[in-house]
Amino acid sequence: MMRRLQVAGQDLLKVLGDVKAGELKAFENEILNSNRIFVTGLGRTGLMARGFAMRLMHLGRRVYHVGDVITPAMRQGDLLIIGSRTGRSKVLQLFEEIGHQAKGRVAVVTADPKSPVARKADVVLTIDDRRVVEARKRRNEPYLPLGSLFEQAFLSVMDQAVVDLMAALDLTERDLERIHTRFE
Repeated sequence: MMRRLQVAGQDLLKVLGDVKAGELKAFENEILNSNRIFVTGLGRTGLMARGFAMRLMHLGRRVYHVGDVITPAMRQGDLLIIGSRTGRSKVLQLFEEIGHQAKGRVAVVTADPKSPVARKADVVLTIDDRRVVEARKRRNEPYLPLGSLFEQAFLSVMDQAVVDLMAALDLTERDLERIHTRFE
């Protein structure tokens, strides 16, 4: 069992090692310069995106998850963040179009920087797991299925963005805890 966990961990480190610092910085700058932030994604990537939205809220940002009933319309100065491994979903392409029509900015986090959603984005953050997964497939080795490696890397990179944003905003964990939900 430990060997398999080591393989998954090694694959994650390979993918994270390929993330470009400049892309991450540009992504973070979009967040810092936006009025409000709208976050979306589908499936498990969408769940990771919701987790990131929660952390943005802890940073004191006005953030919404696309599709929630309390989500307002986007407008100029807002940012739409789309998480999508393939960047090919028609639904996400429609959301991107709506974001641009509202004169908002669009940031895409994807494995494929040449995908339809990425090509129309203002900023692209590439988390490309495809090379690692394909190499395992060619060698007939076990691999994380159905985009799981991307999803894990997505969560890790978004958490790093939170750390960077905390520094940029001069916030500590205590500051974030003050905003964290408590029903005790």
